[in-house]
Parts: sequence; structure tokens; C-alpha cells
Amino acid sequence: AQAIWFTDANMSWRAESTFKPSSSLVEDEKEYMKLAKKLRDILKLEEKSANGEKMATNQLEKISSKNALLKEIAAVAIKLPGDTDALGKTQDVLDLLPNSTQRDIEKKRQQNQQRKENRQQQQEQERKKPIFMTRHDRPILDVCVSTDSKHLYTCSKDKYALCWSMADKLLKAVVTFGGHTGAVFALDVNSTWLITGSADGQVMFWDANPSKHSPGTVATAKRTLDHGGMVRVLRWCPFDGDKENRRFASASEKLGSTPPKIAVWEVTSGGAATQLFAITEMPGKANDLQWGGGAKTKLFSAHDNGYVGVWLAEAPGQLLKTIKLHQGPVSSLALSGTTLVTSSHDRTAAALDVSQPTTPTLSTWKWNRPLNAVAVSDDFRPGEAGVVIVAGGKDARDVTRATDMQEDEFDAKVFDSKTGEPLAAGTGHFGPIHALLSLPRVGPKGSFASVSEDGCLKVHGLDGELIHSDTLV
Repeated sequence: AQAIWFTDANMSWRAESTFKPSSSLVEDEKEYMKLAKKLRDILKLEEKSANGEKMATNQLEKISSKNALLKEIAAVAIKLPGDTDALGKTQDVLDLLPNSTQRDIEKKRQQNQQRKENRQQQQEQERKKPIFMTRHDRPILDVCVSTDSKHLYTCSKDKYALCWSMADKLLKAVVTFGGHTGAVFALDVNSTWLITGSADGQVMFWDANPSKHSPGTVATAKRTLDHGGMVRVLRWCPFDGDKENRRFASASEKLGSTPPKIAVWEVTSGGAATQLFAITEMPGKANDLQWGGGAKTKLFSAHDNGYVGVWLAEAPGQLLKTIKLHQGPVSSLALSGTTLVTSSHDRTAAALDVSQPTTPTLSTWKWNRPLNAVAVSDDFRPGEAGVVIVAGGKDARDVTRATDMQEDEFDAKVFDSKTGEPLAAGTGHFGPIHALLSLPRVGPKGSFASVSEDGCLKVHGLDGELIHSDTLV
């Protein structure tokens, strides 16, 4: 195709421009200020005349032109924009104008102020309007997988949750869930609902089926629950199956006068949520939750004091047991059958048998960095089979000044459950990993997803091979 160059012969942007060096409004303001100065000169002459000073003929002519000048000022003043500074600088002149003119000027000023406020509100609304995100631009905090294992969901400090297709090695964001006004800390999904929890104290309910959303869609929440506090953890109950009403557990951090709590909710098929009970008598916020089965359904909670709490998952949420496992905060929990696996900032992970009243510790794993997350393979049996995946790394605030950083600080390590030896690593992150997710149905022998402070999502096989990533490198 022949290139077309813009020349004076066909088009000149300067010639087409509607820009004017000075607007009529600026000219009106100049004229108004000029007339106001004339009026002030006349007022000074009037004052001198009133004090008995003799006026020259030309001065008397100026004084006699006052009324005509006021009419001229009024005509120009009514044309000025409502937000002009000229009116504010000449209040003495305005006071001399007819009342009707003053009312018109004030009305115009108020209308202009209202338009300005409306414009600001529209701009603010436009600024807050959710946009489609091709990837997160802030740290990713949590990850979950669809019931058919074809899509991943992530949430971030950027206030969004994203749905990712795993059809190709390069993960593709297909749906953006936008509506929260704070960092989105937690999410979970079942066959009907995706739920997200945020620093704004809200839990939002979204249609979980990606096929219900066109690619590139910004989804709107179907329901919003005013949870209170900073919502840190959300977990659907795995024992409700296809019941019409399903339960989920939540954990929130203190926000203002709202204390930290663990709560269990029942959700109808239409998304209406009712709180069944809440637990507020705790040693601080819960960092993670897991549902446990058995004769009675239980909840396990992880806390900063190194304890795991065991609660009856029925009202009123009775505390059944506390288990001291770690010397630092318990950061994450994973449940495999009757085995609960924990990770901690004290650089250890532990597996315990929660089917026994004594909850004996079955295995421990030690590493050389704070652990934020833990996951286990589908065939995991402590000391017998399967693998444990742990990850973390120094807090982002400490990275720049740390002197003992490991070369592989932000790798996810895969440990052999039987020998305790590291088998492989999921590499590629350049910030602390915040969450891990076991994906037994993804990859030839299972895999795991990791999300990080670096804003990246990766899926590695249990052998460390990169299967999916949201970036090309």
C-alpha cells in the first residue's frame, strides 16, 4: 500500500486545529476587570466630592457616567464563567450591581460548582470502574482451581480476581472479577460460586462457570456479603457435595472496632448467605482454615502464636483442642485424609494425625527460610508415599536489607515424604511465595500452582518442570 504523508498539500494539523490563543472568556474577564477599575476610580472621586473637594469638569463627567458604567459592568459580569477569579476579587463592585444581577451571578456560580462536582464524581467513578486485566499488576495472594481442573482463579492486592485458562502453556486470563475496593486476600470456588474476600470487609459471590462469561469480560458480582473485618481466608466445605445449600468458612482480621473472627456461613443456591455461628475468642487472627471430617465436622485454624485450633463446625463453634506445633506463626494448612500438614515462619513443616484424640506428630520437615505455604500430592502418606511442597522466603520488606538470602530463596521445594530429602523445585519467582495449591489432575503425574509477591502465577510438575505460567519466561 502506498504511504500517505501529511503535508501542507493535503492536511496540516495546525490548520485543522481548533485551538485559540485566547478565549472569549479570557477577553470578557479582562474587560470586566478594566470596567471594575473605572468604577473604583469613580467611587474615589465621589468620596472626594462628598468631602467637599472641588471637582474638575472631566471628573464630574466621570461621576455622572456611574450608572451607565454599572449597567455595562452588569452586562459583562453575567457572561463570566461561574468559577472565574475576577468576581471574587471585586466583591465591592458586585455589591453595587442590581440585586437581580447579583442573583443571576450567584445562580450561575452555583450551577458551575455543581457541574464541577458532577464532573469530579464522574471522573472518580470512571477511575474506580473495573477494567479487564490480562494479568495482575500487584502481588498475588491466593489461588484455587475449578472443579474440572481447567481453570485457575487468583486474587491480588490490585483489588481484582482473575480466571485463567490452562488450555496452553502460557496461561491466559479470560475473566476479570472487579468490584472490591481493597486488596483481595482470599478466594475459593465450587461448581456454582466463586467467592472472594477483601480488605474492604466484603465477601463477593460470582458466577463460577467461565463459559457464562465471554472472553475479556469484566464480571459483576451476583451478591455481596458485608462480612466485616479484613477477610483473609475463605474455604467452601468439601463435605456438602451437591446440596442445594452449601457452607463456607471465613477468617477475618481486626479492622477498626471489628474483632478478628472465624465464621461459618450457609449459602442458598441463589447466593443468599446466613451466618451460622462466629468465633471471636481466639489468640488473634486465623492465618488459614481447613475443614475436617470424622464423626463430627471440624475446622482447623492456624495462628501466629504457633498453635493450631480444632473447632466443632457446628454452632456455637466449640473449641475442641489446641495443638502447639511451632515456635513461630503457623502460616498455612493442608489436609490429606486424616493428616493435617502445617507450615510455619519458624522454617518447619509438620504432619499430624487428626483422627486420634492425641493428634500425634507423624513427620516434620525443616528448611532454611520462613515458610508461607504448604501443599501435598494426592498420594501423600507421611513417611510412606507422596511428596510435600513448601514455599515462602523472606518477607518482601526484609529482602533488600537481608544478608542471609538463599540463592533459591523463592523456590517451591518438593520433599519426598518417606526420606525427607528434596526431590525437585519449582523455580522462577523473584519474590516470596504466598500460596501453593496441589493440582493432582493437571500434568502427567500431578502438579502444583504457586503465586507470589512478584505478581506471577506458575504451575510446576512434581518433578519441577514448568507446565504453565502467566509469563513467557
